[in-house]
Amino acid sequence: MKLILYSKDDVAGSNIARILVNGYGFRECGKYYYGSPIKKKGDILLVGTHSSVTNLRLMPLKAEVCVVASRHRSEAGTPSLTCHCTGNFTDAILGGRPQTLQLTQSQYLSHSHEILKELRDQGGLHYDVSLEVTHHGPTDINVPMYFLEVGSTRTQWTDENAVEAAASAIMKSLSTDPAKRISAIGFGGPHYGPNFNALTSKYGLGHIMPKYQVKALDHDMVQKMIDYTVPTPQIALIDWKGLRGEDKTLLTGILDDLGLAWEKTSNAK
Repeated sequence: MKLILYSKDDVAGSNIARILVNGYGFRECGKYYYGSPIKKKGDILLVGTHSSVTNLRLMPLKAEVCVVASRHRSEAGTPSLTCHCTGNFTDAILGGRPQTLQLTQSQYLSHSHEILKELRDQGGLHYDVSLEVTHHGPTDINVPMYFLEVGSTRTQWTDENAVEAAASAIMKSLSTDPAKRISAIGFGGPHYGPNFNALTSKYGLGHIMPKYQVKALDHDMVQKMIDYTVPTPQIALIDWKGLRGEDKTLLTGILDDLGLAWEKTSNAK
């Protein structure tokens, strides 16, 4: 079983859900999620919640993977289609618990990123397509989860072409088995991970710790990144120029101690 989750208070998520129901044949299946009817197509469930997904603490449904259809906000307001893991390396400002990571699925995340790029190009959408680093809640759901988002303002959240692309990407990613990629975690660089974006055809990217969160770097947090990425990471990818010298020394020492191979993103293509 696979899940698509959205908040009914989220404009983009609700628009994506509407397209899934009207265009992809999701129908009520007689089951409910806290009073809201669950819709189903094949082995995929569409679940709406009245609360913010970032604050969820419980998912009373078992599944192989869960994709959250969501809006993306940024001050720059750049039209964008993004996907990312969730969790908090430090404080829990936007849901979840501090210093806690959510279980994620690297194969489906990279698969979705590749599909978003294809749909953007096929549809002539003037949208950036990007991974984001691990950020915000939830952190305590017992299903591997990642977000797929439309951003970055209400103009894009209500753009039928953009939300259709997001809905199509979700359905394509969940309806086909992702190609077997090398499961990986990442370190360094800025929030939108430009040096990781080029690697999703070869690597399944799980949790990514950016330069601005490197203050959280220690053995325990790196082990959490490994433990909360499915399948178990085979390698760590490092944006070498996106970290300070002392942080690179600390990181590579931790990875060597934990027995996880590492490579610079510039050499990983």
